[in-house]
Amino acid sequence: MEQDISIRTERFTLRPLTPADGDQVVLLLDDFEVARWLTVVPHPYTHADYDRFLGYLAGTNPLGGLAIDDGTEVLGVVGIDPTLGYWLGRKHHGKGVMPEAAAGLIAHVFATTDLDQIGSGHFPDNQASRAVLTGLGFRDTGETETAHCVSRKCDEVLIKLRLSRADWEARQ
Repeated sequence: MEQDISIRTERFTLRPLTPADGDQVVLLLDDFEVARWLTVVPHPYTHADYDRFLGYLAGTNPLGGLAIDDGTEVLGVVGIDPTLGYWLGRKHHGKGVMPEAAAGLIAHVFATTDLDQIGSGHFPDNQASRAVLTGLGFRDTGETETAHCVSRKCDEVLIKLRLSRADWEARQ
């Protein structure tokens, strides 16, 4: 497995999460306004939850959850395993962080793997996430699925989108 990943974008380094990132991640993710848009993240979010996530990452795709590091702190997490997932601490919203970080990861995946398409999704009311995805070139599939939102303790519609390698390359 590719454990010494370091993907550079203009402003950020995407790198594996470490135990030392725990305090920062817990602080950012223990915010209901962040957790409410995610499927598997509980609220409140604790150090035990973070440790479980690190354990999960250790046994799966190393690109499944990378820290978005600006050189001073972790701003959020982005990963592809096999779908694109991400979250960003609320204080970092609206600054172009996620489009840049996700584009860096997508470029890396298409350059280093034979993956032909990447899926993702968002809850209907999460227009910020939809804007990130469509801005990256993801297109609606016309499909939805029911996903359980752990933080809100409910089932929710997940609108599915997809980005093909051909669409990505045409935009570059």
